[in-house]
Amino acid sequence: MEQLFKSEIHQQEFDKNGFVKIPSLLSPQQADELLRLYNTTLNEHNKIGIPFITTSHSNNHDLIRRVDEMIIGALGPEVDKLLINYKLLFSNFLIKTKNPASETGAHQDITFVDEHNFPSISVWVPLCDTDQSNGCMRFVAGSHKFMFTLRPTHSYPWAYENVRPQIEQHLVSYPCKKGDGFIFHHGVIHASYPNSTDSPRVAAVLAAYPEKAELIHYFLPAGEKTEVSKYKMTKEAFLHFVKEQPPALGEFVEYEKFDFKQIGPQEFESFFNKV
Repeated sequence: MEQLFKSEIHQQEFDKNGFVKIPSLLSPQQADELLRLYNTTLNEHNKIGIPFITTSHSNNHDLIRRVDEMIIGALGPEVDKLLINYKLLFSNFLIKTKNPASETGAHQDITFVDEHNFPSISVWVPLCDTDQSNGCMRFVAGSHKFMFTLRPTHSYPWAYENVRPQIEQHLVSYPCKKGDGFIFHHGVIHASYPNSTDSPRVAAVLAAYPEKAELIHYFLPAGEKTEVSKYKMTKEAFLHFVKEQPPALGEFVEYEKFDFKQIGPQEFESFFNKV
């Protein structure tokens, strides 16, 4: 695969682990300014009314677009110092309220590109210090290389569903300071703790992908087991995407058959000998 990072050290770490921690991706002052911008949308985010709030859950296209502009304005110039030959996709604020249900269980993000040939990534930056008490990030290093997975929306048989206890043993926590960043492969297994503090944990996330890659989306209709609908996508199509529905602005390409294999504990543990 083509190089994504300007730094060879970052590239090697990303290839090996599936993520890179970037200290002070935003300065404390930049993080505070982005938090101020988030606060201008506070009421609209609170209306979403779930323990772990993401901007995209609002289905409010005006809010989604404004937030995208806010985050890209803050993160875009800093990401440009790190990456080459890439395009920015879309961004969200991620808010964990004080609630046990704000935990994000182990998962992989959805498929955005042909991962046989390209990686797609998220740039995740907290706007406050994070640790186990309020929802710091957790990763299973190297898990983006375990096996090829197709990850459609919105409900599908996840390859690792039956090995969650084993995943928990391999997840490593990464506390960080506000403004620190993680750049991670959408196929790496990751999670985050619930927020048990009195203050919301606010983070910004920005998706990106190689400029040579074609954006795609897979949708698995309710009740369907193996046949996924493949769509050609644009940024605009993602900005207007409504959860649990096929992409209204996506261009249907074809139906694809995919065997959503689910692995057991022994096979899961064997992956660590290969990476």
